[in-house]
Amino acid sequence: MSNTWHSVGRYTLPVGLFILWEALYLLVKEPAMASPWQSIVALVNNAGEWLTDIGITLTALLVSFAICAVMGTIFGFFVGLSSFWTQTIHPILLALYSIPKVTLYPVFLLVFGLTVEGRIAFSVFHGIFPICIICMEATRMIPKTYLKLATAYQMSFVQKVRYIIIPAILPQLVVGLRMGFSLCFLGLILSEMFASYKGLGYRLTHYMALNQTSAILALFLIVIFLAFFFTFIFLLWQERMERKIGKTERMIEADSRGQDRS
Repeated sequence: MSNTWHSVGRYTLPVGLFILWEALYLLVKEPAMASPWQSIVALVNNAGEWLTDIGITLTALLVSFAICAVMGTIFGFFVGLSSFWTQTIHPILLALYSIPKVTLYPVFLLVFGLTVEGRIAFSVFHGIFPICIICMEATRMIPKTYLKLATAYQMSFVQKVRYIIIPAILPQLVVGLRMGFSLCFLGLILSEMFASYKGLGYRLTHYMALNQTSAILALFLIVIFLAFFFTFIFLLWQERMERKIGKTERMIEADSRGQDRS
């Protein structure tokens, strides 16, 4: 399938989702569901009041993701350089990654209280594992010929990292960063819903208590927009990296079919 059809699919899917939303509203009716138009009106009417909450959530999200990206990449990179430590730590990280992290939120609440630091820490705890795991695996899977080439050119460790290792792991690392960002966002919204007096998560629980469906769905639109916006940037970055290393569209589709079969 050509890139043109991929682009058409990307831009028409949101329209299809809005039509599905309207159909669901006509089926369920109020008060369980609000229409897209009612939600957009609620969004316009409350936009001024919600700007502060959007800013608080967005700031906490960017800070937590920056911490995740730096810590996860450095940890995964240095562990991936050693096959011993990779085989030792990899199963532990996978086990921690599979834990329902929301069950540990009371611990974060006891340590940090109702603070923004606690929400950021919980968000980091949500998002750091995929970045660590994917960076570690990408570093471990670097072809030996690349490293032999670096040895043949008598590169220093810094040169090897800059010219060989980072370009080799970057496409997989971008995938890990995209997954980490999504989980950071999820963790932050959950923490704001449970224990916060500010942010989009707090607003969601506030309007849930008031049973204002249109306001809830309007906030949901904001969350969806933020998630789509940053995910789209990561996808563009990922595609750019894949084109840069010469990964053709046919190879990408073959990889996708392989992942589906697995």
